[in-house]
Amino acid sequence: MHILCATDFSRAATAAADVAAAIAKKMKLPLRLVHCAQTPVMMGELPVVPMDDTLFREELKKESDRLRTKGVEVSEELRHGNASHEIIAAATEQPARMVVLGSYGKGMAERWLIGSVAERVAEAVPTPALVVREADLLLTWLAGESTLRLLCGVDFSAPADAAIVAVKVLAGLGQVEIEAAYVRSADDPMTSGDARSIRGREVSERMKELLGDVPVTVHVRDVTTQPAVEFLHTADEQRSALLVVGTHQRHGLRRLAEPSFSRGVLAHAATNVLCVPSAAGAQETRVPSIRRVLVAMDLTEPCAETIRHARSLLPSGGALRFIHVCHEPSRGINPVIASEVYFDHSLATARARKEAEEKLNSLPRALMCAPGIAITSEVLTHHDIAVAICDAASRFGADVICMGTKGRSRTGVAFLGSTVQAVLARAHKPVFVVTPPLE
Repeated sequence: MHILCATDFSRAATAAADVAAAIAKKMKLPLRLVHCAQTPVMMGELPVVPMDDTLFREELKKESDRLRTKGVEVSEELRHGNASHEIIAAATEQPARMVVLGSYGKGMAERWLIGSVAERVAEAVPTPALVVREADLLLTWLAGESTLRLLCGVDFSAPADAAIVAVKVLAGLGQVEIEAAYVRSADDPMTSGDARSIRGREVSERMKELLGDVPVTVHVRDVTTQPAVEFLHTADEQRSALLVVGTHQRHGLRRLAEPSFSRGVLAHAATNVLCVPSAAGAQETRVPSIRRVLVAMDLTEPCAETIRHARSLLPSGGALRFIHVCHEPSRGINPVIASEVYFDHSLATARARKEAEEKLNSLPRALMCAPGIAITSEVLTHHDIAVAICDAASRFGADVICMGTKGRSRTGVAFLGSTVQAVLARAHKPVFVVTPPLE
């Protein structure tokens, strides 16, 4: 393992290299310093003249020697080609504990077209990437001269959990003041007056589960524009010196279809950003624990067996959320062309939602209550029930999805219901399927 630092010998890169050296020294790891020389593009049939690397190698050696005076082992490497591609390749070829890069401001026109090298690298490397924008704040902290105020983005996803694990590593490098921010999306089904406090408790529990008994201040914000903007507003208010965010590292069309929270933070943050991919959290070898179970219920059949099995997954306590999804007309239905059908379906959906809420509220108290288990419930409407269940599991931060199936014969058990099959095909969480006893 080592700390990888990319440099172009600019002022921003030099400051980032100082931070990388300080981190390497704290972690007792070698520092790998990489410079990428841009390969010239030749047009037509002109002869290709080999590049003279002498100047680059001299600069790289000079910078390496400077960093060695800080008491850290340094290796230097000169690469050729596209800078972001080569840095990503360097981080992939040899496992790195962290990638450190400098960043400098760019106009939005250029960023929209090509983005910055730091942003492209941070969104693609399989290891945490630190984009340094205010080096002095990090250097004084690493020297033990100040407390680092850091803000971690939490949304109960795998990348967010990886970010929390990275915060735990940072806490071992120096004195830190940890804050967490959860931005409630516009489609958050929890709209009651105490929804913010419930989300705050859930975030606190998640942080405690992954960090242990470390003091954490939690902020819950309602999104008014983009989640990244609300997160950055919180960072400005709290004067955070380091922002820690997880990234799904989406590529291609998925990146266009699903706006990236981490990309928004990387592009607009004025301070330092640590971007953590979900793969970084997978490096932890701890045995996964089940603390949050989402129970999807049909309510047309007795669900006591499903609830009992769901409770059995939480012998040490945790959180259960019961959900029922009412089918609603597809958003693709044109109410002008099919107004009567659309209206009838809407009324049926409203009636089904009311009935489902009454059934959830009338479940036996003895069945619902369990020591040490917090229970919540909600009724959703969606045109695709499996999608709604998976989305609800993601919002809740479920460790397991628990579902029942109606099969009552050997054939019925072998061929699960279509909703269960759709959830199994789509879910990124383990799915616990409860089958009824054979008759």
